[in-house]
Amino acid sequence: MEFQHQPQQIQKQKQTYIPNLLQGVHLLQLNRVDLSTYLTNQILENPFIDIPEQESHLVQSALNETASAIEQTTAGKPSLYEFLKEQIELFYRKTYLRELLFWWVNQLDHRGYVTKALDEAVEETHASRVELLDALTLLQQLDPPGIGARDLKECLLLQTERLDFAPPIAYITIEENLDLLTDKNWDVLAEIYTVDKTEIKNVYSFIQKLTPSPGESYQSTFTPFVLPELSVSIETDELVIRETKYKTPLVSFNHSYFDELSDSSDPDLKSYIKEKKKEYDTLQTSLLKRKETIKQVGTAIVMHQHAYFKNPDAPLVSLQLTDLAQELNYNQSTISRAVRETYIETPYGIKELKSFLSRRSNQSDMSKDYIEKVLLRLIAEEDSSKPLSDQSLSEALKAENISLSRRGVAKYRKELNIPSSVQRKD
Repeated sequence: MEFQHQPQQIQKQKQTYIPNLLQGVHLLQLNRVDLSTYLTNQILENPFIDIPEQESHLVQSALNETASAIEQTTAGKPSLYEFLKEQIELFYRKTYLRELLFWWVNQLDHRGYVTKALDEAVEETHASRVELLDALTLLQQLDPPGIGARDLKECLLLQTERLDFAPPIAYITIEENLDLLTDKNWDVLAEIYTVDKTEIKNVYSFIQKLTPSPGESYQSTFTPFVLPELSVSIETDELVIRETKYKTPLVSFNHSYFDELSDSSDPDLKSYIKEKKKEYDTLQTSLLKRKETIKQVGTAIVMHQHAYFKNPDAPLVSLQLTDLAQELNYNQSTISRAVRETYIETPYGIKELKSFLSRRSNQSDMSKDYIEKVLLRLIAEEDSSKPLSDQSLSEALKAENISLSRRGVAKYRKELNIPSSVQRKD
């Protein structure tokens, strides 16, 4: 038997990161002020890059405004991200799990709650559910207590399990019957847990001492300097989207200086100017891509939410990162970077693009924003002497073609900081 070796061509997929792709990702996640600072630093490092004069004034103005605001805040206090980063680097070595831990940190809102559901996390990171849950559990073990919660109940539970002075039945009461507890149904709870009403009242007093927003104490008190890159206006009943003067700036190349140095016979100098020309090309390509992406994403959002832009009382339609990613043929992470800290000037003020995304309700095809508006209207129109219970609100929503259970109504009500029917009664 004779064996013959024949060459075979095998196709393999391999993810690689080329320099301009990496820089493109970096520039897209910078807000407009940070982009100005970044470009200033590029000019200092590359003698052939020139920046428009208007951009130079913009940089200085932005930095002055930001520095002035920061000086008025409490000095020395770390941000929530810095505080968590310090703990993670101290407690955990560099592993994939630590990368996922940092990913969860980047999904926190100002309250310290995670803003991504587990399914979204799997889709964005391509990690397994087990790995993501392990990382989230590690985050929830950090300080401040309650950090990384997915809702109010989980936030309270995370704090309760850490406190030695918590009443014995506090955890199970919060876990099973938080609604009854906040509604002060002492008798019902006392019967459920076969304890005296005093013990239930002690649990209620205990949760009053917990914080519903563990991340807020780490928030800066100054208003950030915001530069809207897009604007939308109504002209002859049509929406018109434009780039503002704060749009992504393009740089220019100093050809005369480059040509002057190119005449040199020094090989090191020739290598240097060649490298700097390459850096310019990469930067300009990345800026063009940033400019194009933000304009496309912003335009798509305005088109989807056109009813709101014509009437601010109109609810937002359901619009998620996945919808925009499919429509524009971009990765979800690209859309996420494009809408975060990117602002648009509207007839109703300057808004972050991210604020126009609205998740679908878990129990309805309607957007959360739409359901919230209807719920607020129903409560505003109720008889204050006989306010609607959560069950009554559920039934009223059905008349509006919104299917939402009593528990679902209670969840929305709490997210909107609306008291229970008992507490709303005059």
